[in-house]
Amino acid sequence: MEKEKVIQIYQDVLNGKRVRFPNHFFVGEQGKNYLAILTRYLIEEYLGIPLEEIPRNVKAETLWDHRLRPAAHVQGWTNFIEVIENAYPGKFKPWEFTQVPWKYWRGEIGEKRVIEAVRYVIEEKCKMTHHEIPLRVNHHFFKENRLAGVFHFFGESPYQVINAVYPGQFQPWELANVPMNYWKNPENIKQTLECFLFQKLGFSSYEEALVKLKRKDFFDYQMSGILQTAFDSQLGKVHQWIREQMIATKNQETTEYEVQKQF
Repeated sequence: MEKEKVIQIYQDVLNGKRVRFPNHFFVGEQGKNYLAILTRYLIEEYLGIPLEEIPRNVKAETLWDHRLRPAAHVQGWTNFIEVIENAYPGKFKPWEFTQVPWKYWRGEIGEKRVIEAVRYVIEEKCKMTHHEIPLRVNHHFFKENRLAGVFHFFGESPYQVINAVYPGQFQPWELANVPMNYWKNPENIKQTLECFLFQKLGFSSYEEALVKLKRKDFFDYQMSGILQTAFDSQLGKVHQWIREQMIATKNQETTEYEVQKQF
């Protein structure tokens, strides 16, 4: 059947001239093709929605309210995203729509979809470098890229999402905004400062760090958050923390030496 005839039948259904579509109209591959034709006609011509606005303006009710739900069911499709994919293969990603299928992000399959979605947006859409990822993946990133469902799935924690996509490649303190109360945990402070002092700045010991560490280093390495939050923006308090680590290290070495002497 020619495209024009297929569309004319649909127009008659929409206008009430036909009660329903012809029998077996949407069966098989031919029916799938008819549905694709009608979906594009409905969105682009009947409703006048531009291609770039489809994810924002097309929802399930957009298709179901215009008599396409029975056609989808004939093909065994239960959500509108499958109808869209049939009409525009490879054109859109499910997470770009304001409405995603129920439980789309849930379970083991949902977690794989989360990783696929975030990785695609980071690497393909935004083309972030590895260094930019912890600085740019924040609350605004998820809202701007229609990934609110992903964000909610991980308790609205940018770090939890990043760590799921890139396991073990980033630390919480590398983010532009660290998790709430992160700097209230002494162990987090110790882990972060040791990495900063000995890996980032390359100091060989606490003694060297005490002499050479500058306030400017925190800002050069985007570590001002720990300085401001954990040490009240005072370098003197950081120095005091380093002295405490020096004392603790010496005490530990002394204890270990005494234990060895006993044997």
